[in-house]
Amino acid sequence: MGNVVTSIDLGSSKICVIISEIDNNGQLQVIGIGKSKCKGIKKGVVVDIEETAKAVIEAVTQAENMADLEICEAYINIPGGYTKLIRNKGIIAVSSDDKEISFEDVKRVLNSATIVSIPQDQRIVDIIPRQYIVDGYDGISDPIGMVGIRLEVEADIIVGSTTTVLNLVKSVNRAGIEVLGIIMEPISTSEAVLTKDEKDLGVLLLDIGAGTSDFSVFRNGILIYSNILPIAGNHITNDISVGLRLPFDRSEEIKKKFGVAYTKLANNDNVFEINPLGFNNNLEVNEIQLSEIIEARIREIFELINMDLIKNRVKDKILTGIVITGGGVSYFKGVTELGIEVFGLPVRIGQPYQMGAQEPIFSSAVGLINYGFKRKLNYYIEYNNVEIKKGRGKKRGKNTKSIMSFLKTIWDEYF
Repeated sequence: MGNVVTSIDLGSSKICVIISEIDNNGQLQVIGIGKSKCKGIKKGVVVDIEETAKAVIEAVTQAENMADLEICEAYINIPGGYTKLIRNKGIIAVSSDDKEISFEDVKRVLNSATIVSIPQDQRIVDIIPRQYIVDGYDGISDPIGMVGIRLEVEADIIVGSTTTVLNLVKSVNRAGIEVLGIIMEPISTSEAVLTKDEKDLGVLLLDIGAGTSDFSVFRNGILIYSNILPIAGNHITNDISVGLRLPFDRSEEIKKKFGVAYTKLANNDNVFEINPLGFNNNLEVNEIQLSEIIEARIREIFELINMDLIKNRVKDKILTGIVITGGGVSYFKGVTELGIEVFGLPVRIGQPYQMGAQEPIFSSAVGLINYGFKRKLNYYIEYNNVEIKKGRGKKRGKNTKSIMSFLKTIWDEYF
């Protein structure tokens, strides 16, 4: 019952669903993928619950049909720019007579770490233990079974806007899915596209989607900075639409088919025809003319992010370079060259390596799967919504009943 993990990536232009199963070797295997267009989310915020729920149902149904089972629980993401990290400590006395640390002790110490002052419009959405400390001995990742008198935990408390969180949860609940956990998008995406060495030495994760550009800095294995820029792939499409006088859908098609992010790499001999609005005849446009429009917007995104990193004194923490992922710009020829020019750092495209989901647009969804599985193994807290609309038909196979949802009352307390 606990060997299936499902993720729902709620993006500004699309919903991605991945169903993964844990095989006999303890490895995750993708068994179902679904994707649908979404008009209910703008810049990472739900603006239409019904439209979002419909898109979730469509994507979930595709994934269920492929996996030949019905899911009723999933992890979802929240953009990093709408959350913040608060570092806090929890401490308890070990309760058993023999002083052996139990599963209940871990629950209690994590719960104690949630006692923190936060603004009224913010809510706790996740708790990430950084390390456990037993009687002063630190660096412990799993204290269960150890003997001690005092158990401490150093944890990152992730809080998010109440409005943003509840609308995301409500949209998924409307689709008949229970939310097992809300995971900060940069943290989940990093599980799919970053290496351990990159996260330890310092790396910038640049996740550019349709509506927003999330950028996050990791150092010493943890997230140290995250922000969001409300400029992304749709703005490039809109620039093409205005510059070439084309409908938005046609501009999107041309962008993906002929787009080059770095004009120096564009070919003047590559020509395509367009039919601008208000013109009777077709016009010819070459790759360089289109690239000039695309490069201007991507350069602006990169420069704004670069200035933000310098302003907040985190650029010098980036030693290994930049990893670009997401479906907004990662597919453009020349995007790495442009990134190197603007940031002055090595740049690579990040994509997940799970079979069947090896495209940058699936980075967040795959990361949610990996992180959700990791939570199960490492006793991370899982939150469950109490207002769940269940029942989308009989299960055709295994479902995703969590084996570690041990603090269900936390959700009741905060929501």
